[in-house]
This record gives sequence, C-alpha cells and structure tokens, in this order.
Amino acid sequence: MSLTEQELRDRLDETPEDVGVLRQLAERVSHDRGRREEAVELWQRYADAVPESQKGEALLALGRAQVQARQNEQAIETLRRCASEQSAMFDGLELLGELFRQEGRFEEAVGAFEKAVEIDPKAVQPRFALVACFDALGKPREAEAVLAQVRAIGTGDPAVLALVQELMRRRE
Repeated sequence: MSLTEQELRDRLDETPEDVGVLRQLAERVSHDRGRREEAVELWQRYADAVPESQKGEALLALGRAQVQARQNEQAIETLRRCASEQSAMFDGLELLGELFRQEGRFEEAVGAFEKAVEIDPKAVQPRFALVACFDALGKPREAEAVLAQVRAIGTGDPAVLALVQELMRRRE
C-alpha cells in the first residue's frame, strides 16, 4: 500500500530520521519539476540519516537532485564524496564526469571518466564521453585510442559497433 505525500510527511513529523520515509518522500518530490529545491533538501536529509553502508547510494541520489536543481557546484562536491564511496563509485564518477563535461571542464571530466573506466574496464559509455572530451581538448590521438578500446570491447555487439561508426562519422 502506497502512502500519500501527506501521510509520509506526518510520519516524518513523528520520526524525522526515518530513512525509509525520507527516501519515499524524496523520490516522490523529485518527480515534480517545480519542487527541485525541496527534493535536494529531502535527499540531503536522507544522506545525513542513512548508515555508512548506504552512504554512496544516498550521495548519488543527492547529486542527481542537485544536478536537476542546477546546483552544479554543490553537485560536484557531493559527487566527489560519492565517488569515494565504494558502493556508488562508478556511477558517481560517471555523473561527475558528465557534469564537468557539460560545464566545459574537460580535463576534470577526463579524470573522472578515466577513473570510472578503471573501475569497470568493460564500460563503454564513459569511453564515449572520453572521446568527446578529448575531441573538445584538441587531442585526436587520445580520442582515437579510446575509440579503438571501444571497438575491441564491442566486438560482436552490433549496437556498440553502430555507435562507434556513428561517432567516427561525427568526428570527420
């Protein structure tokens, strides 16, 4: 049975640190574009309340909420903390890299994406982002080397190979 938002708020009034209720309410509020600031506040409370074993996932959710609320500097700090948590390291680094890339901070984006690739050597998405960063930095040899890695990983996967071909066409 799903609780209404008011019922969740009532429960939170009774027990302000109830992580289950905080998470449900934060998730619900996050879906409403007009309530992004409130979502950030709820995710922050959630991240503060969860046990250490869940801290990485909580920080990732907070970072995503901050990105949606266009609180980019706060999101960068949150995602840096997230990237140090083992349970959410890859996702945190990938989102951090994407945020840096969107802000034109390509060197920092490269660092985040390279760390993500170290964690998951078979990951393709951060490698595609690396190609874009290297292209933006005017480093075509590095971009080509990453594309070669993607080709090697994607051998036998038509979807990955199609993405590589499309990316190569765009780069020409």
